[in-house]
Amino acid sequence: MFGKRISESDVLRALRQVMDPDLHQDIVSLGFVKNLKIEDSVVSFDINLTTPACPVRERMREEARRAVAHLEGVREVRVNLTAEVRPHAGLDRSALAGVRNLVAIGSGKGGVGKSTVAVNLAAALRTSGARVGLLDADIYGPAVPIMLGHRQQAEVRENRILPAEHHGLRFISMGLFVPGDKPLIWRGPMAHKALQQ
Repeated sequence: MFGKRISESDVLRALRQVMDPDLHQDIVSLGFVKNLKIEDSVVSFDINLTTPACPVRERMREEARRAVAHLEGVREVRVNLTAEVRPHAGLDRSALAGVRNLVAIGSGKGGVGKSTVAVNLAAALRTSGARVGLLDADIYGPAVPIMLGHRQQAEVRENRILPAEHHGLRFISMGLFVPGDKPLIWRGPMAHKALQQ
């Protein structure tokens, strides 16, 4: 029964049936399959996911195990789950060379507490000893300076915006450029360029 020699291409072909439900591609095409080894009739490999918090990780592991176990000549399948958070391709990190971790707080709806969560999270991280910088990317309703009680205008040196500091938190916000009671009437390219800078 275990006489047929198992090839790497057979295993990869079987694993192409296992789909990532969020990315809508198979785990081989996505490059998730790593360290494939075939010894005697035992097949072992890693599935290297994009996040350790993948909600379907166990489902993918079981689907991969079953797909390979159905191959003729396979006696045992060992699937190890790993995770490696990958940066976006083409992301210019030179401006953030000293930054190890980024946490984004976002929502498609206004008024749900994004700034409140961001300020409280930043304050908690700062209290625990982390060095924290906060970017208030809300062009039309920047609330961070108001929440921190910071009233001074932004400081610019050598064409660079310097972060303000208040209560031990360093932050940059469009609220540092306009008085708190004035609306900002920017559209499309102007708003995008301001955030990029």
